[in-house]
Amino acid sequence: MRGSDDLSIHDGVHRSFEWYWSPEAIMPGLDAYEQMSKRDQDDFLASVEHWGKVPPGGRPAQSRVNQEYEDPLIVAIKAGKQRFTALREESGPTWIVCDHYLKEGRKRDKTGDRAVARTIGRHTAYIDAIKRGNYYERG
Repeated sequence: MRGSDDLSIHDGVHRSFEWYWSPEAIMPGLDAYEQMSKRDQDDFLASVEHWGKVPPGGRPAQSRVNQEYEDPLIVAIKAGKQRFTALREESGPTWIVCDHYLKEGRKRDKTGDRAVARTIGRHTAYIDAIKRGNYYERG
């Protein structure tokens, strides 16, 4: 079972990153990350480290981060063919990494579409949990 010690991914100069923690106390992004090769893990970490250094108002390299959905803002953090969807925390510069998919072609396929849709749903659940004051509480 996952706990609060598993949340943090990287604290950058301008942004920090953490894994999404579901109400069922699982972290699907972290589960996928742990299944990847060391090389892909390093590439993912390089992407979040790069983005963590980008000043507010700046744009990360498109080879590292891509906008996947506009409202709510969902991005994909890239690691080779691996993609991790992420949403922005409402109260600060933290990005919450939610889901994972493998991008095989030039365009996002149905697997990627489903990952983005799950992240949109997780955004709604996250906002509701924050409003209730219990996002980090797990039974």
